[in-house]
Amino acid sequence: MLAICFGVAYYPFVGTLNAIYVRVTEPAKAAAVRVAYPTAYTEPGSQFYAIEQTGFEPPEAELGKLSARLGTDVLWLGFQSVVDAFQFHHWRSGKHMRSLVFGCFEQERTWERVEGEPEAWERAAIFDPKHLARLLRHTASEEADALRQIWCNAEIAPSRMEPMIDGRETARKVAEFYRLPGWS
Repeated sequence: MLAICFGVAYYPFVGTLNAIYVRVTEPAKAAAVRVAYPTAYTEPGSQFYAIEQTGFEPPEAELGKLSARLGTDVLWLGFQSVVDAFQFHHWRSGKHMRSLVFGCFEQERTWERVEGEPEAWERAAIFDPKHLARLLRHTASEEADALRQIWCNAEIAPSRMEPMIDGRETARKVAEFYRLPGWS
């Protein structure tokens, strides 16, 4: 049995969330998740079970093993709205697919970790053209070209502040894309 630590339920007025989400579509796997995580819950219309967490650091090795054991997708999603911290980690059948960490451990409002291939939700969630337009109004021309390039190519890079994100709203967009429980 895997020991997983972390979680606060998402409510619109709460400023912190940390949770594991496990995609299960087979009754036997759903039962295994509920046995391993008695607080796991799902909602109609979602293929995921949510396991709320109390810490902010994901147990990545354990989540990768859980994903491999169940042959499914496992996500870690976290945000802290006061400092706009955001974390997303994704494993599929034990393979690490993607990690994005923004302002969590090293420096506020800075991309700290970017691994794996971009996912389908990222462009809409992170590269809002309205945000770019606001930035360009207050940016010198040489910097504006660099910002346009970042948005055009949907570039996220460690140590870079742009694209700046709202941690809670980015997490909400991930939750909507995957139809995660606890966000409706």
